Amino acid sequence: MTPLNPIYLPNMKLFPPLDLITLSNSEFAWIVVPPIALFTGVLLYINYLKTKKRTEAMRAIAELLEMEFVAEKCDPSTLGLDGIDLFEKGLYRKVFNLMKGTFEDTNAFIFDYHYDRGGKNSSRYSQTVIAYKISSKDGFQLPKFTCKPERFYHGFADMFGLKDIDFEQYPEFSKAYRLIGEDADSVRKIFNETVIRQLEAESKQRWNVDAAGEWLVIHKYNKIIKPNDCPQFLLDCTTLLNAMTLT
Repeated sequence: MTPLNPIYLPNMKLFPPLDLITLSNSEFAWIVVPPIALFTGVLLYINYLKTKKRTEAMRAIAELLEMEFVAEKCDPSTLGLDGIDLFEKGLYRKVFNLMKGTFEDTNAFIFDYHYDRGGKNSSRYSQTVIAYKISSKDGFQLPKFTCKPERFYHGFADMFGLKDIDFEQYPEFSKAYRLIGEDADSVRKIFNETVIRQLEAESKQRWNVDAAGEWLVIHKYNKIIKPNDCPQFLLDCTTLLNAMTLT
């Protein structure tokens, strides 16, 4: 009996000739591209279903809160939120699930806001936002400020003139948040004890508060609020609004 060659079976190679498994670019594309396209299509469809489901849920919440559901998608510039730090960040800014209503005699807008930051490997940031448009008979205006969770790199910003507004009597607040504004004295008046205590107690919630003139904008950093949690979110934000406008 003739022993088997380790590379060949009788009259048959273990591996086909190289020319049989070599593919041209077009043949390779026909094999690889369809599965990739199918996978991408599935992901897009899943995202479409999730987006549609959230929109339907937010419509229901708008009705529950007796608010008007205005648009599924729009450009943030239509809201006129000029001077607010959040809406000056990143690219491809979009507002989704916009609703509006009136609370405590103040116009309020609730919406999801998305923007991208970075270059080739950009990241998307998404958050549910409540924006209050304050109309006061006595002409009350909020000073321009930004309040957000403190980060280790903020110390470098202080070196370039963006000084953090700290409160000696509230060290925990000052440690947890970075507060900057053009008129420090006016900002300090807005951040009274009630405001500071609320933010201090919920520092782990990553509250962000921006203001300029007639606008007060509140969100939790990069966090989309679940539809069923929106009523409580609105209540918390309105409590903060009332505390800031006591003066």
